Amino acid sequence: MSSEIYVGELVDGLKWVNTVEPIRLANLRGKAVILSFWTSSSIACEQQSHELRLIETKFHDGVAILGIHTPKHPNEVDDAYLLKISNRWQIRYPVANDAEYTAWRQLGIESWPSLVLLDHDSRIVGIFAGEGRRSELEAKIQEVLDKALEVDRRSHDPAPVSNKPEARAILRFPTRIVASATHLYLADTGYNRIVELTFEGRINRQFGSGNPGNWDARLTEAGFRNPVGLALMKDFLFVADTGNHSIRRIRLNTGDVETLAGTGICERPVSTDSAQPRTLSLTSPVDVAAAHDKIYIAMAGSHQIWQLDLMSGSVSLFVGNGREDVVDGTGPFSSFAQPSGLTVAAESLYVLDASTSTLRCVRLQDARVMTLIPGGLFTDGSADGNAMAARMCHPTAVFHDSVRKVLWIADTLNHKLRVYSIAKAELKTLNVNYRLQSPSGICVADQTVFIANTDAHEILRLDLRSGRLARLPITT
Repeated sequence: MSSEIYVGELVDGLKWVNTVEPIRLANLRGKAVILSFWTSSSIACEQQSHELRLIETKFHDGVAILGIHTPKHPNEVDDAYLLKISNRWQIRYPVANDAEYTAWRQLGIESWPSLVLLDHDSRIVGIFAGEGRRSELEAKIQEVLDKALEVDRRSHDPAPVSNKPEARAILRFPTRIVASATHLYLADTGYNRIVELTFEGRINRQFGSGNPGNWDARLTEAGFRNPVGLALMKDFLFVADTGNHSIRRIRLNTGDVETLAGTGICERPVSTDSAQPRTLSLTSPVDVAAAHDKIYIAMAGSHQIWQLDLMSGSVSLFVGNGREDVVDGTGPFSSFAQPSGLTVAAESLYVLDASTSTLRCVRLQDARVMTLIPGGLFTDGSADGNAMAARMCHPTAVFHDSVRKVLWIADTLNHKLRVYSIAKAELKTLNVNYRLQSPSGICVADQTVFIANTDAHEILRLDLRSGRLARLPITT
């Protein structure tokens, strides 16, 4: 700890979105302080937020964590939205909105996510860029606390915490939704469960206890952690159990839940092919799609699409070289950027690349990747029209409507419902007289579009015959 750079106080103008009173470094002297610079549209930042929760628990009487949110997209600037995403990620520490990048520039931050560690006198110990550095960070924290104790400056006072929780509701941050001939299946992500609903909104069954966990069992005895993606095949429901970094399968006739792939640990796969999927680590799978006895997996954390062969039981890389980018090509000679939404149409897999706000198409026969709606890591917008001129902002859910030959898209950070015509290669916004709040799930069944209006904790139904959009009343 040879640095002599002190942070006397954080810059003025920061808006603390999940605490009543602003936070001052002067009140945290004697602690190891972590300043977490993040943005809500980054899967790496979300992964790091889980690492920070473990650090909070381990150093509960010595560490204070302060989140500093700097927006990648203009649509991430709003204080109300930032409070929602903080609660969705279950962040317990104070979060400030650094909309103008003033704190970012003050400390010379260059990338998301980045952590700045301060010692007991608010002196910079180090800046840790990127996720997955928990062991290194914990060692430095221990050094800071040992030094504070040595000079009799150690503080054991409670660290400041968030105090603006979400109001209790029957659903909590629902995301993906799929439909069978008789039921809806919903990832009730914030409650760590999957629910089976009638088309009228009555909950028939629940898979998962409602508490975060990772165990196989039947119905409510099973454990999920922030499940997101869903796919139906025959009498099975496949789940991208994002928080457990695994792929799960629910036997709908019995309610039994079993793990098919993943170890529960967030790590990039060490191999591109494995005959034992439960021994292969995955990293933030957020969606799944089913076709031809294969499950395609949107591996957002490694920027790839993987496939699970249900006949052989093996899992392997399908497309993507792991670099966060937009590069068309075949198989591993292509690049994705946080793929988050999947749907299959005929012999094509359509992919929403959230980090670049693009729509991609992968031919299943030869793994050839093509970009349909372009974008970039720092490109976004909300333009309709010809696909090459159209723009989206962090879209996360897509559904192929075989009847109308269109893709329904939840354009999440534009808070819009979009429709892409496959034949015309054209994107349009569906104007609805309803406030959408980070929609993250969509499907069509029985002449009705069902939409997961995520930040409003609700499901909407759009009647395609009458054009009427209304909230689906959820009952038990």
